[in-house]
Amino acid sequence: MMVTRVRQRLFDILERDLPGDIVADLVHYFLIVIVLMSVTGAVLATVPALELYDKIWFGACEQVALGAFVLEYLIRLWVAPEHPMRRHLPAWRARLSYITTPAAIIDLFAVAPAVVSLAFPMDVRALLVLRLLRFLKLARYSSGFNALYLAVKRERFALLACLVILGTGVLLAATAMYLVERTVQPDKFGSIPDAMWWAITTLTTVGYGDVVPITAVGRLVGAATMVAGLVMLALPIAIIASSFSEVISKHNFVVTFSMVSRLPPFSDLDARILGDLLPLFNSRSFDRGRQVVRPGERARHMFVVLEGELESTGTEKTVRLGAGDVFGLLPGLDGDIPPVRALTKTKVLAIEEDELHMLKLRYPLISARLEEMARRPTGGVHLRRTRAVTPRRRQTPG
Repeated sequence: MMVTRVRQRLFDILERDLPGDIVADLVHYFLIVIVLMSVTGAVLATVPALELYDKIWFGACEQVALGAFVLEYLIRLWVAPEHPMRRHLPAWRARLSYITTPAAIIDLFAVAPAVVSLAFPMDVRALLVLRLLRFLKLARYSSGFNALYLAVKRERFALLACLVILGTGVLLAATAMYLVERTVQPDKFGSIPDAMWWAITTLTTVGYGDVVPITAVGRLVGAATMVAGLVMLALPIAIIASSFSEVISKHNFVVTFSMVSRLPPFSDLDARILGDLLPLFNSRSFDRGRQVVRPGERARHMFVVLEGELESTGTEKTVRLGAGDVFGLLPGLDGDIPPVRALTKTKVLAIEEDELHMLKLRYPLISARLEEMARRPTGGVHLRRTRAVTPRRRQTPG
């Protein structure tokens, strides 16, 4: 039992899932600093004038960073069974499942070359360059990386369509240039694969200038390819930029399985269901005194308090809301809700109205639970006959 508690505590620290956990915050920022220092050292070590390879302190810093990353990897491997998605698995299978995740693979590549070099003679300079892979570890700690991943994932089908369009453009441009220029420049346009190099550099607006058309018709084909390239590049850029902006506006911090599984409304849900619910949540932060719901505002979201305290000033009495409490628009209910403001710095999870309808269709039991929680009178506050959603203070786990 003691080992289980220690493992759970280490998991909470590394995943930084418990709001207000000072130790987890310190470890989080310490690892970020170590990554940045290690990557900066790998970059500066390539400057011959600095001669960092011969510095004793430089080697000592690398050993400290290596030790920290190896320890982190081993601890993450040990606590893998505590992840909500792996708790139903045997410990060895949970750890094997963790090893195959992208984050674990990045961690392994970040430390494996240096560890191998301790047993086998290798080029130290090459190993230092491989330390640049550690920069990818920041993806685990950065909400910006996470937002970019979500943006690309959401628009993956549109981006795939853009890739197909770009490939079609490359093939058509290369074929046209092959037909026009193959006799005058057989060394450069003698085959369609040879012409594809010119087509790719032209469509992407790079234009190295090593291969250019010399005939009048070939230049017309080149001009048309340049214009088409502007359109083809604009499509994926616009898609990613729009999606990234939308994700950033809805996700102020990274939402994890462990965060959601600790909230009373979702604490007893299966990991598979949690995985389906996770994309529905938008994360939002509110500073002290900020209005979460303004007076007279129609409820358009369901809010679940993750951290902090809020105050709802209804017509009957003032209600305090804390971690795990739910307010706002709930399945089966509609109307205005009393104003809610943050008493402390607060983090909430929000589900939009359209996604709530999807939740009701896919998981009616969860929808019924949330509706029951809203109808339950707590703290002397009851649901009004106008069917407005009144925030309440939950006394028992949902």
